[in-house]
Amino acid sequence: MADQEPIYLFSYGTLRQPEVQMASFGRLLEGTEDSMPGYRTDMLEITDPAVLATSGERFHPIVVPSGDPADLVPGMLFALSEEEIWAADAYEVSDYARTRVRLTSGATAWVYVKAEPQSDDDRLAALILAEKQAFALLDSIEAAGVIRAGRTELEIERDIYAIAARDFGVTAHWHDRVVRAGINALCIAGQPAPDRTVEEDDIVFLDLGPVFGDWEADVGRSYVVGKDPERHRLVADLDIVFDAVQRRFDADEDMTGAGLYAAAVEESEARGWRYGGKIAGHLVGKFPYARSPVGKVGGRADPANTHRMRDHDLHGQARRWILEIHLVSPDGTFGGFCERLLLPA
Repeated sequence: MADQEPIYLFSYGTLRQPEVQMASFGRLLEGTEDSMPGYRTDMLEITDPAVLATSGERFHPIVVPSGDPADLVPGMLFALSEEEIWAADAYEVSDYARTRVRLTSGATAWVYVKAEPQSDDDRLAALILAEKQAFALLDSIEAAGVIRAGRTELEIERDIYAIAARDFGVTAHWHDRVVRAGINALCIAGQPAPDRTVEEDDIVFLDLGPVFGDWEADVGRSYVVGKDPERHRLVADLDIVFDAVQRRFDADEDMTGAGLYAAAVEESEARGWRYGGKIAGHLVGKFPYARSPVGKVGGRADPANTHRMRDHDLHGQARRWILEIHLVSPDGTFGGFCERLLLPA
């Protein structure tokens, strides 16, 4: 984990056992004692053969809220890698749900609690609420006037982090906060680019992935710093192309990830622009769904994805998608970006 930030997991149950740690992570974990206030422990009968074989125990502890902050569940706080947290997810049966809690020590960590049944409609409503909060965050960023000529992308990014934490209580972002200006607005997600100072007549786009409660949001919006008419036309066309692709998705029950990507390219070109993205969207859900193995299996709208977008995921749940539109000028000198939920009709 030398090159990545540790992920903290609080365990009160069988993940503290050496044999479970070796089977799940291939190593023994070093942890510190801590406790979780406001919860009590019940017991759950395990029927999964693999989990039974690993733990050697038929009944596992499971925690539920008690409503009394004086109640404490003792356990151990461990530092894991991203790969190890996925391994922990694979070990826990579906009766457990991973959520974040504040421990007695003041540390914030993931913990597995009793899963509450949630319908597809409820999950969609939670995602829509998270997106609404994310757009409110974008509105606050605009009102603060942090996007202007003479400022660097890194300066703007730091202001976004501060506004998100101070005004919205956001402490987790499922992907890095992205600020792209000028020629950097041609870059795709994850592509490195030098920190750039915003200039007059630049397009600046923001790509944010804040986590609200347990739910991911992913929103993008573009701004023109200046009055250049072609740049303003491109930014206006982002929503027009988005809506056109949305309509094509609504009309095609069998739309695949490859089909959505093709639609994004065609609708972009119909407005006189090049499509600048390698994908046209991705899955989103309960954090950290988008980065999880489940979210990565067929989880991108790209030319290689021939799976139906409306197919359910490996847990039998309806999958929810983010639609991305990335437009680039024909001469490749400027571009813009937007994204938001691809909502069912």
